[in-house]
Amino acid sequence: MKYFSDLLVDLLIAHDIEYVCFNPGASFRGIHDSLVHHPDPAVPAILMCCHEEISVAMAHGYYKASGKHMAVLVHANIGLQHASMAIFNAWCDRVPLLVLGGNGPIDAALRRPWIDWIHTSQGIDKLLSGYTKWTDMPVSQGATLESVQRALKLCAAEPHAPCYVAIDSAVQEEPLADHLALPDGPIRPERLSALDDQQLAELMAQLTSAQHPVLAVDYAALNDEQAAQLLEIATLTGAAVISRNGRYNVPNTHPLVFQDHDAHLLGECDFLLALEVQDLHGLLAHSGQQPHPGLYIATLGTHSLLISSWVADSQKLVCADLVLHANVAASIARIAQATRASSELREHPAQARIDARIQRIAAHKQARHQALLAQVTQPADGLTIAQALIAIHEAIGHQRWVLTNTGSVTIDTLVRELWPIERSEAYIGMSGGAGLGYGLGAAIGAAVAHQGTGRLCINLQSDGDLLYTPSALWTLSAYDIPLLVLVINNRLYLNSKQHAERIADLRQRPIDLSDLATSFHDNEVDFVALAQTFNLYSPGSADNPAAIQERISDCLTYMQTHGKPALLEIKTL
Repeated sequence: MKYFSDLLVDLLIAHDIEYVCFNPGASFRGIHDSLVHHPDPAVPAILMCCHEEISVAMAHGYYKASGKHMAVLVHANIGLQHASMAIFNAWCDRVPLLVLGGNGPIDAALRRPWIDWIHTSQGIDKLLSGYTKWTDMPVSQGATLESVQRALKLCAAEPHAPCYVAIDSAVQEEPLADHLALPDGPIRPERLSALDDQQLAELMAQLTSAQHPVLAVDYAALNDEQAAQLLEIATLTGAAVISRNGRYNVPNTHPLVFQDHDAHLLGECDFLLALEVQDLHGLLAHSGQQPHPGLYIATLGTHSLLISSWVADSQKLVCADLVLHANVAASIARIAQATRASSELREHPAQARIDARIQRIAAHKQARHQALLAQVTQPADGLTIAQALIAIHEAIGHQRWVLTNTGSVTIDTLVRELWPIERSEAYIGMSGGAGLGYGLGAAIGAAVAHQGTGRLCINLQSDGDLLYTPSALWTLSAYDIPLLVLVINNRLYLNSKQHAERIADLRQRPIDLSDLATSFHDNEVDFVALAQTFNLYSPGSADNPAAIQERISDCLTYMQTHGKPALLEIKTL
């Protein structure tokens, strides 16, 4: 006999979903059983997690690394509440997760005593309504099949965000209705088109006439070909490129590419093209200078098409001069073509101006980088995070490495300045919602996406984030997922300590108590012992560059020999 949950698994197989991750729960036991007993060898592999926040984070990192779904199953009520923080991260990060939740029987006559009552909700999907693209709670087989299909369709459409469908446990366990079957053919994705001719002409008129153009890019997630097209636009127009930390977009080693806090570039900018930049005000405010009086702002992307009234991630309103809703990658190709064909840019005065600007920008970048190196290599009373990052790169730079997680704003900012990030697979951005507990799960998910490629997956894991979801180490170990976890352990919540110092200073109080309730100095965590508890290899701790390189070498040898993960604790100031 075939059951309805068997058909749901057929649907996952039809959409080439290779993995399903979950912490087990009775409200989706029907789907669980169908996954375990499905006869098709293409059935999604199960990755068991010890917490729903880890499951969602794994799917989050997996999607950013592969562009494919890892389906997530979450238990009714309690499981969904555990998962909600990680779903919020994915919402802010514009990642289209497919989350399927169990629910107790809506038909009260079918509920078991006690447990089915406390694990059944009349509107369970409304828990997520403020930070999902779409939710539903169907109550029949036909409606459920359609809802999951709709979620897959909406996940594929721009702008991206999570979708959630609550699936009644009683409906899962029903024999499959005779009239139900999967639709023929795949669900066709809905894609926005590129800029039309009129939009392109208006944009090009501003770009080609600008004296100091800047291209800012954030959540566009460009691949290597698209990155080359964007850099071609920059080179032909003399534009600086500001690449923020939503995704990899362009190689950070290119002489025209900067991070988002360069005051000089934004202070002189007279034309700004923002590509999928969510926080445009933040980009401008970081410069610390008043915008150019004639600054013309154009935005291109989909962010404003997905606004929630529950969370203010829409950011402070900036009224751009030109607002364009279009597919960014396809539009970049059109802009590059138009730039190559522009006769105005090839005229001698314009070309001389562009060449001079490129030289100034490149010299400015080189001076900035040399100043940063001089600053971070200064001797200190211990190992700084920057010095640790330099030593890590010296140890793994010969490998085809992938950054699956960069831990914290401090680590992320430094690594994007100090490491050459030149490939689209090398960097996947941060959590989106700044919710702790993202890092290890996301890194595991990204490492799953890269299994079998020969790439070395690196997790620059902050200590405070790891303590939210330490049981993710069980999943890492249980499935032998090749990931090098480097725990950057400064024994404190640095951002909270900085806030404590700031507020004490503002109130003219001593700052020497800023470690209270922000640090672990009085009761340090032994991350090496923690790793060993979960049967993970660890060569110990390191607190200087030589030890870092020696012990990373040990980790790499172990990983290459056994095909298993490893963890190294790095103690910093």
